[in-house]
Amino acid sequence: MKSLTPLKQRHLLRNQEEYQVKYNYLNFPSPEEAARMMQERATILDAIGDRVKWGFHQSKVDVSRLSRGCQLCGEGQWSCLFINNLCNGKCFYCPTQQTDLARPETNTLIFDDPESYVDYIRTFGFKGVSISGGEPLISYEKSLAFVKAVKQEFGDEVYVWLYTNGMLLTAEKADAFQQAGLNEMRFDIGATDYKTDQLKLALGKIPVVTVEIPAVPQEEEVLKEKIRELSGLGASHLNFHQMRLTPYNFNHLVEQDYTYTHGEKVTVIESELTALRLIQFTLDEGINLPINYCSFVYKNRHQKSANRMKHAPLVVYPWESVTENGFMRSFFAKVSSDQKEMITEAFKNELATGKAQFNPRNGRLDFSPELFGRVKALGFAMNVEYHVSAIFPEATGLNDFQTIALNEERDVVVERQATTLPIVLEPEMISEMEAIIAGKASYAEVCNGNLQQILTHEFIPNGLGDYF
Repeated sequence: MKSLTPLKQRHLLRNQEEYQVKYNYLNFPSPEEAARMMQERATILDAIGDRVKWGFHQSKVDVSRLSRGCQLCGEGQWSCLFINNLCNGKCFYCPTQQTDLARPETNTLIFDDPESYVDYIRTFGFKGVSISGGEPLISYEKSLAFVKAVKQEFGDEVYVWLYTNGMLLTAEKADAFQQAGLNEMRFDIGATDYKTDQLKLALGKIPVVTVEIPAVPQEEEVLKEKIRELSGLGASHLNFHQMRLTPYNFNHLVEQDYTYTHGEKVTVIESELTALRLIQFTLDEGINLPINYCSFVYKNRHQKSANRMKHAPLVVYPWESVTENGFMRSFFAKVSSDQKEMITEAFKNELATGKAQFNPRNGRLDFSPELFGRVKALGFAMNVEYHVSAIFPEATGLNDFQTIALNEERDVVVERQATTLPIVLEPEMISEMEAIIAGKASYAEVCNGNLQQILTHEFIPNGLGDYF
């Protein structure tokens, strides 16, 4: 543990905290095993070479032929509506407990009627909508109603796809979704022992038919055959997810001979290696089936960042900046009582134009990045803090917020929430912050805990996750 960076130590401790005594049953690699597995990954990636186009800070292996839905996901231009939280599948790898019929929900907001959801899509300018669950076909009429409403209102302006295990799909239901204008249907064929019978009901009716499954290590040879079969059937895409451990699927996954790695969450190393080998296999065999590996770091970093970025402009202060990672950054200095008049005079124009704000009661001067050098020259101790935007059905009463009207009957709020305590910019951190402001810095893992917080809030890390 001593050899780990503070960030990796924090990940490890959070993982231990999440699983408590169960943590001791997990097989994490020794440093030597981790190095060997990372070398194995590097060998696969070398073999894949320049036959793929990396994207999203090198966290997604091939972005050259993504489905439109996956493109919109990466751009943060989609809304995922969980139509229910109930599933008829028994997949051992499922990360969530899906035993509640629930109500249609997205981003903490409940939408009982499609019309109100359409207003939400319009208000926030989404270009994509996915219908998920649970299993949406358990709520078939409801799922169809939401697809119809979105497509009738927006037509080709909004791309709509639906996730399903296909068990409840019939030819008649496929026809109905076709007539409603559904753009894409995604099948988890892992729930049906990799059978493609139900998927065939959508082929020729739904414009884009995708298979989206976890990369299950013990099924690698089966998946090679399925890749050939799906290509022959004319499937549009194959999406592989990296398996991750959760308290819900713990008992199922721990029975398998998997090796786990720390990170933002605990994930299965062999799952990633399987997905990458299958991409190499497809390329080597010349099989014309686009494969998208959806790594956990991509989902955890880019999807969250995109969500933050979507709402931040609604609650960012004039003197703040929104970072690459979607957080609102605010610089401030504390001014003594005998310096207040000097401050109001020195920054008179900036205070008038919103590039700075001064609170004489507590002596806090908030200022924009372009004023960083001037404040530094005055000798003030400078601080930085970060906030995140979040959407709620109503205000919590704890933070500043903006009320957004969806229609005449319903409002939602976008609220600011602090993600850090104020960080004092020590002398050795000043130059790094100046480089960040100038656009000459990038993400790194460092030993200074406060600087690590800054870099984590500023940037999205590059590459796939380390194994440790």
